[in-house]
Amino acid sequence: MRTQFLVGTMVAGLGLIGWLALPAAAQTKKAPASPAPSASASAAPSAKPGAKPAPAAKHKCKPGMALIPAGTFTMGDDETTAKAGQVTVDAFCMNRTEVTTAAYAACVKAGKCTPADTGRSCNAGVAGRERHPINCVDWNQADAYCKAQGLRLPTEEEWEYAARGTDGRLFPWGNAAPSDQLCWDGKGNDQGEGNRRSTCPVGAYPKGRSPFGLDDMSGNVWEWTSTPDGGARVHRGGCWGDVGPSYVRSAYRSRFAPSFRDDYLGFRCAGSAALP
Repeated sequence: MRTQFLVGTMVAGLGLIGWLALPAAAQTKKAPASPAPSASASAAPSAKPGAKPAPAAKHKCKPGMALIPAGTFTMGDDETTAKAGQVTVDAFCMNRTEVTTAAYAACVKAGKCTPADTGRSCNAGVAGRERHPINCVDWNQADAYCKAQGLRLPTEEEWEYAARGTDGRLFPWGNAAPSDQLCWDGKGNDQGEGNRRSTCPVGAYPKGRSPFGLDDMSGNVWEWTSTPDGGARVHRGGCWGDVGPSYVRSAYRSRFAPSFRDDYLGFRCAGSAALP
């Protein structure tokens, strides 16, 4: 891999050591307790006999997003990181694909986003890569784009849950070793650099979809999350240049300074599951 990625991987190791050094109580996250019902709610009259029950409220997401239902899962895995305990997340919405170069360019044109870097294997301004994920953007640019859409970056916990579901799988598609389920430079090992020279169009690998129908949660570009780790921000998911299976596991985590940009780093947005 390139020098920048090796540095990122070294920093990731430091992040993992800090995580594992936390006491068990700090590693296990629990949802906040539900508030007690108010007196007025307790005194509400019961439904009249024979009345039809009110229809259950349903969550609603914006077009291009998938509903990720509330659930509990075991964060982390036993490959190279210790499990971090049971984590519960509320229902939320998440982009089915990584944010594309065309979508980001529209935000720049509207004056709500700043331009992505160009050159190297950056996608901005390259003909034919409109449906590729935007890359070469830092954390602040990713955050600004999501906010311009009325959304936000997902937390690290939300991201891993959306990628893995509740059955403890290693990859979005299951436990099978990665091969043709994702955009990567695989079929190699954790050393050296392969032959792929760019990202892929989003959604080009349907075999790799997550349990909730999200594309490219493994491979294509690493994805920024909102989660801080020291002065850095966590990113997840592996990228097009990875040649080792360990990097594209759903539980693998790394971090970079918010100002860091490179051609293997992009993002997708999340948001609240609004009720109609």
